Amino acid sequence: MRKSIEFMSCPQPYRVYQRSADNIASIDVSGELSKPINGILEARLYKKPAETLSRFDWQQIETDGRTFSGQLENVPVGGPYTLELRIRDNNTTRVIKRIPGLLVGDLWILAGQSNMEGCGKLINLEPPSKYVNALYFGDYWAIAKDPLCWFDEAVEPAHWVTPEPEKRAEAAKRDRAFRDFGGGLGVRFGKEIYKATGIPVGLIQCAHGGTSLAQWSPKLKDKGGESLYGSLLRRVNLAGRKVTGCLWYQGEADAMDFGGKDYKELTKDLIENLRSDLSRPDLPFLYVQLSRFHTWDANSPRAAWNKVQNDQLLLEREMENVAFAASIDGTLSDPIHLDSLSQRKLGVRLAKLARKLVYNESNIELGPRPGKIEFIDNTRREIKIDYNCVNGSLMPARDIRGFLVEKDEQPIAITSCKRGSDGCSVIIKLAEPAPNGANLWYGRGLYPVVNLTDKAGFAAPVFGPVTLG
Repeated sequence: MRKSIEFMSCPQPYRVYQRSADNIASIDVSGELSKPINGILEARLYKKPAETLSRFDWQQIETDGRTFSGQLENVPVGGPYTLELRIRDNNTTRVIKRIPGLLVGDLWILAGQSNMEGCGKLINLEPPSKYVNALYFGDYWAIAKDPLCWFDEAVEPAHWVTPEPEKRAEAAKRDRAFRDFGGGLGVRFGKEIYKATGIPVGLIQCAHGGTSLAQWSPKLKDKGGESLYGSLLRRVNLAGRKVTGCLWYQGEADAMDFGGKDYKELTKDLIENLRSDLSRPDLPFLYVQLSRFHTWDANSPRAAWNKVQNDQLLLEREMENVAFAASIDGTLSDPIHLDSLSQRKLGVRLAKLARKLVYNESNIELGPRPGKIEFIDNTRREIKIDYNCVNGSLMPARDIRGFLVEKDEQPIAITSCKRGSDGCSVIIKLAEPAPNGANLWYGRGLYPVVNLTDKAGFAAPVFGPVTLG
């Protein structure tokens, strides 16, 4: 195949186009030829060369002999498609360009800090899929494969690790050669969505490790690519501006550096601004409740960590079309980052939330959410916690770990903790009556021992303190 195109603005190989409500998309075709032509420029779209889509067989693309522009309309959900361009004149027909890997499906933003960036060691990674592509920081599309974040290849300054321009290319090259971490949740999330719905997925990676909500503030969007929020908006616009939803995993920095101050309110502000800026007042926003943090530091942010976790629990109750997945049962690859296996598990959980909220699968529940909490009788020695949104029943049936009852930091011994007869409650028996003003927690601390899940594999979230009357 002779190389006749000097520049082609779109489409990029492996780009994912957001489907419409009618499950179709339009693919723009434009570019510039390296030299003028006298013949006719034509394009077609196919999955395999022998399987050209009937209404996307060769069709003429307008050209002035050098530049060209056209559109393939009503492309159905699916792919991967290959776009092929040819020049036809009276004597010859020759293909001049093939653009592989195009998908029509759903676009999802990945945003937050390092656990959304993906910091699992590069073992036990989710295998890539031709139905899940990603927009990388270098503004190119490719099949999504961990690691998804290569910061020194980024277009926007907000993501540069190496600020000096003369050193950045070499730093990016070293990163490619020596990187040993980067396992994340995005690839598994996309594969689960495709498996359940048949809809391909495009991941718009926007996450950056160690970043706080202040750094993600929508107030900084006028700084464009020098701000995280401005960078996110530019990348979404680059992908066509329309997206299906946003996945968010963040909060470690706010707990460690700011004591969890105003976490819920700042997250609300982020969601509201994102919905406004994308003209999607109902944009689905799925997020992760913080996992564990292993530290021996005497000044560790235990209280702030639990505050952020509890804020994340409450946020879901106060906003429409938001939901979270707990990750407190995850295993770590270092003191603060989930390993690749736990990231894959989270990808499944977020996909199930998406299947319920976005793809309307009514047989899926959000996962255990603490509801009514009461003493069973007047002895104040038995506490019943009702859980809502349980898939099947709670697990395990007995020897449930993770609950704490305390007053003034003095724990009250728990003699047994088991599942209630209804399958969706937990019964705690205490060694002595709980005094007025005692507090109930689940998953208190930075590295709690917990084991409560439901049959669909959703972990029960951290909560507390809940004051017992």
